[in-house]
Amino acid sequence: MREIDILIGDKEYHVKVAYTDEEKSIGLSKTKKLPKDEGMLFVYDEVQDEVYYTMEDTTIPLDIIFIDGEGCVISVNKCEAL
Repeated sequence: MREIDILIGDKEYHVKVAYTDEEKSIGLSKTKKLPKDEGMLFVYDEVQDEVYYTMEDTTIPLDIIFIDGEGCVISVNKCEAL
């Protein structure tokens, strides 16, 4: 899986990039620890009307940030671990 550095607002993050359906399905499952400046970017070729994420086997809280094609943050959802 490819990794890149991405600027969101004024903060830089080191992220894994999920391009394929398989990579998106695995996501951050089984991740036990994640530094505040790391994450995962899910890339879609086309604009999605609806996107659903689950946190199966994820024991850490996550913020899900939706970014448009221009790189602007659309919304942020904070998700607590179960």
